[in-house]
Amino acid sequence: PDFRSPGGLWERYDPFEYCNYDQFKQRPELFWRMARELVLDVHCQLGGTKEEAMRTGEFKIAEPNAAHRAIVDMEEMGIVSGVVTQNIDGLHRIAGSKKIIELHGNDRTCTCMTCRNQVPQSEVVRQWSEFHAKNPTLTIQTDNFVPRHTGEGG
Repeated sequence: PDFRSPGGLWERYDPFEYCNYDQFKQRPELFWRMARELVLDVHCQLGGTKEEAMRTGEFKIAEPNAAHRAIVDMEEMGIVSGVVTQNIDGLHRIAGSKKIIELHGNDRTCTCMTCRNQVPQSEVVRQWSEFHAKNPTLTIQTDNFVPRHTGEGG
């Protein structure tokens, strides 16, 4: 399900609590709890397991659908000049759209709140996998995991 449909993420997580910027600055673990559950949900819906994801640090991702491909076709015909999306999944890019405005950014990078440098998603996944390996009895709901930018300026 998407965010808003029955069974979607907003039934489990209030966006005004988990996606509020002021709340994020004070309690970033809430956002990361929701984001990690979303990634694992998609991974499992596509046939993966949590154990596999935590062991390999790799997650299955959705594929573009007919609507994404139709937009690309319309771009190529000159009917559509670009895409503006709230989605963070990158499916428009994967489908082949060239001019994309991602209002909420994307899930390929994270921005350090201290130095504003961008960090690839793979670094967040690496930290999460290491944290999980050291704390195997904790769950997403109880671990309070927050990735840290350890690079210059972070």
